[in-house]
Order: sequence, then C-alpha cells, then structure tokens
Amino acid sequence: MRAFIFDCDGVLVDSEKLSCGALNIIFDQFFGIDIGTDYAPIIGKALNDSISYYLKKYNCKGDLSSLMEAKEGTYRSSAKGNLKSFPGAVELLSDLVSKGIPIAVASSGSLEKIHFSLNEVGLNHFFKIIISSEEVQRGKPNPDVFILAADRLGVPPEHCVVIEDSLNGAKGALEAGMKVYGFPGAFSEDDFHNLGASYLPNGFFTLITLLQD
Repeated sequence: MRAFIFDCDGVLVDSEKLSCGALNIIFDQFFGIDIGTDYAPIIGKALNDSISYYLKKYNCKGDLSSLMEAKEGTYRSSAKGNLKSFPGAVELLSDLVSKGIPIAVASSGSLEKIHFSLNEVGLNHFFKIIISSEEVQRGKPNPDVFILAADRLGVPPEHCVVIEDSLNGAKGALEAGMKVYGFPGAFSEDDFHNLGASYLPNGFFTLITLLQD
C-alpha cells in the first residue's frame, strides 16, 4: 500500500443523496419528468454521462451544457452548509499524511465541485493531488482518471489502493490494475466482491484497523 486514491462523493463526503437529487430537480424543472431514485446506473459516472443517460432513457432533447450548469448550481445550493464527511475520515487521512503515504482524489465530479465539497467538510487541505474526470478523455468506469492519479502520485498503479463507493469507479480502478476497497453505500459487499474488489464493512474504521496490523 504505497499510495491511496479516494473517490469524493460517497467516500470522503456524504453527498451522493444531494448530488443525485439535483438531477431529479433539473429533470423535473426542464422536462417535467420524475427520474426516480434508482441511481445505480449513474453513480460514479461523470455528470455529462449521467445526464446523457437520462436524456436517452426518457427520449428527451436538451442542451447538455445548460443542464450541467443547472445541476451544478442546484447541488451547490442544496449542499451549502449541509455536507458532512464520514466517520473516521479525518483520523485516516491524518494517519496517512503523518506516515508520508501519498494520497489523491480521483472523482467523476468537476474540479469546482470537488473543491467545494471538500472545503465544506474541511478535508481540502489534506490533498495536493485532485483529479477530475474533466481532465481525461474517458470517465469512470474507464481507468483513465485512476491512471492519471497514479502518474501524478509517482506510484505504479499496482501499488495504489483505491477507495470507491460505486461499481463504476471500482471497475475503472480494477482495470487500472489497482487494489480496490468498496465503501459502504448504495452497493453491497457482494456487489464489490463479484467484481473482484475487497470491502470495508465499517468504512474508514476498517481501513484504520488494517493499517495498524
């Protein structure tokens, strides 16, 4: 375990509900459509891919840039002052930094959204390396964002550990040749094991215990 790469939404920041809920709001505002709450197909994907998924599913036509801007604004409005990190996050990150273990964020969110969310929960100062899917050609479930993170960390992919709450993210990290731990959220332990990933049943506290062994 020479380096750790963290997803942002649903791992470092408890923001998935508000982030996905912003999609409900804009699809209702723009099209009068209720997209429901089964977000499994889009969790972990870049915003343009997520919106495109629902446009295709409901046979809608809209300006992608306008929809993306509306979604980001809706998320920031609802998330401001309402975000929290997950228990054990500060302890784990402090421990990794104190041991000199390189860490990075690799998220499907925009750089603006990542910094906003991390700042809201007071974790931004831990990370010098933050990678957004905006910087790569293909978003999750492709490996591009993880490969770029490993390159900037200066650590071979096979020595990187990724913490992911989504199957789309786990697939990309595994394809990059990295060790993956599933974080409790929308997907079960079996879901991650079926991909070939490990699991953190008690979230960051499981990882803290593993690092102490």
